[in-house]
Amino acid sequence: MNKPLLHITHFQGKREQPLHNVFIHAPTLYWVEQGHKQLWWQEQSYEFNRANWLVVPAGQYLTFVNTPMQNSFHARAVTFFQPPPAEWLNQEASSGGSAPMVKVNDALRYCFEIICDMSNKDLSVHTQQQLLLAFYAELRHIGALHLLFPNDNQQVRDKLATYLSAAPGDDHKIEVAAQHLAMSRATLTRKLAAEETSFRHILTEIRMSHALGLLQRKFSQMDTALACGYQSEVRFTQRFKEQFGLTPRQYQMTL
Repeated sequence: MNKPLLHITHFQGKREQPLHNVFIHAPTLYWVEQGHKQLWWQEQSYEFNRANWLVVPAGQYLTFVNTPMQNSFHARAVTFFQPPPAEWLNQEASSGGSAPMVKVNDALRYCFEIICDMSNKDLSVHTQQQLLLAFYAELRHIGALHLLFPNDNQQVRDKLATYLSAAPGDDHKIEVAAQHLAMSRATLTRKLAAEETSFRHILTEIRMSHALGLLQRKFSQMDTALACGYQSEVRFTQRFKEQFGLTPRQYQMTL
């Protein structure tokens, strides 16, 4: 089974949605098509709407408020699992202080719609890879590719997060994850510690992000808890509130 090149998530809302500490486990692009998103990023505030994209590299935490327009908020999030060629990234000048914003033009919009629609067509994996490269090439053309991919050196935490995100609710063991990443448990633990994180911490972050998507799809609170690997709904609710600043029920009330 081929690994997906990308994943598309739809976010809806009828009321204001304030969220903090939303973990981005892989490079992700958000396009707010109805309403707007107010983001706090490196001590500055940015507003995103139809005219611009929010582009975020892996390993970031986002704090934002989604605000509906005419009682409706809608955004598409595209998470990318295949990076562009390493030489493209090495040639791009990266600035750590860059705003995570790309102004949408007709060429970008065209390429974006193609990659969002390609999974619905009977296309070979190779063809889909080429279409994705075309999208990356357009971002590179305007000097924005580094916003999604700051460099070609993927951290261990990002590799682990991608692995865990394939099945967030499974009973994951660090030994199995280490084997998947071709290293020993001790090596994985040491490398994660060097990146100031841990296996358990990343697994929890992945499960909480997964919970947001399930609640968006109208899963009940109990079903969401079970799908995220929690046997206790109370424990799940506590962890959700610690992470995002509101309970699952409060989040459901905004949908």
